[in-house]
Amino acid sequence: MRLTFYDKLFASLIVVFSLVLFTLNLQLDAGSAQRYISVHVDNEFVMEISFDESTDKQVTFPFGRDGEHTAVMEVAEGRVRLLDMGRSLCPNAICSDTGWISRDYQSIVCVPNRIIIAFSEQQEDGMDGVDGVTH
Repeated sequence: MRLTFYDKLFASLIVVFSLVLFTLNLQLDAGSAQRYISVHVDNEFVMEISFDESTDKQVTFPFGRDGEHTAVMEVAEGRVRLLDMGRSLCPNAICSDTGWISRDYQSIVCVPNRIIIAFSEQQEDGMDGVDGVTH
């Protein structure tokens, strides 16, 4: 099977178009100065943190049946990560092994403890920022 001139042209256009979109995505992502991270525990909104590139802090939040446990989230240089909770609370530690997240499409999920840490584009008031809920 031989590639024709039009096959090569089509493949080249797809590569160029992909590179342009990738570069545009990086440029648009770099332009957002103020960011928000939202924390949900057991499908309930717990807190939201506003931060930028210069923010460097550790934030604690409760989780568990009656909030008997505490998780620590670290925010530094425009990135977020969940610190290790110990093997007794999170046996596989996948959430802390996720490491730093810095892009809007990334999130940290701890399934055993029902914790979700994700970026949000605007400040939420309770659960008003949710578009839909599935039961």
